[in-house]
Amino acid sequence: MAAVAGAGGAFVNVLAGGGSMLMVPALMLAGLPADAANATSRVPIFAQCATGAATFARAGRLERGPALDVAPLTIVGALVGAYVATLVPNRIFEPLLVGTMIVMALALLLRPEALAPPPGTEPRHVMGRPLEMVTTLAAGFYGGVLQAGAGLVFLALLSGMLRYDLVRANALKAVVMLAYITVTVVVFAVEGLIWWDMGLAMTAGAIVGAWVGARFALGRGQAWVRWIVVVMVVVTCVVVLLR
Repeated sequence: MAAVAGAGGAFVNVLAGGGSMLMVPALMLAGLPADAANATSRVPIFAQCATGAATFARAGRLERGPALDVAPLTIVGALVGAYVATLVPNRIFEPLLVGTMIVMALALLLRPEALAPPPGTEPRHVMGRPLEMVTTLAAGFYGGVLQAGAGLVFLALLSGMLRYDLVRANALKAVVMLAYITVTVVVFAVEGLIWWDMGLAMTAGAIVGAWVGARFALGRGQAWVRWIVVVMVVVTCVVVLLR
């Protein structure tokens, strides 16, 4: 079950985001408390991001400059967020997750075109632009606190705000998330919140799902990825509302 949830979650995470909505509940159903599930899900997502980034890099779609522009502030935000997460009691995680996901999902449903900039749009830089810098820090902080939904947050940042097309944004998201996930895994491991047996079982499936998702994104292009994003937002809303 853990491997299947890892494969499905990694596939949709590479294409869009929201795959942690499969991983985290699966870990909780296996008996992990909310804080441990939130922490343990970082292990398969680390493998997923590494696999996705490597696949995009081999295809020549991973750009070093944009990654270096976005990653530093993301890592700072994630480091602070992960530390805060170790201080927050379990009863806070669910309402925080539900509230954030509802707001984000409604925004993406009302303006799905915001995630698909027109062809030829010039991407924006982060460094030196106050709004973009603050938003990047906030995205990293969210990812540090809660993994569920972080992929959609970063896709909204990279494609919606910074205006990378969806294929480039997904490649960039893989490497940026790999950087901050590394930091959060260290923080949660030091705090003893990661259940390594469950995390490694889920990782086996995540590697396969990430490879398939990256190949799908490269082969299908922006139009298909946009539909995956919209579908995942709808599914996320339904899951959140039915909880």
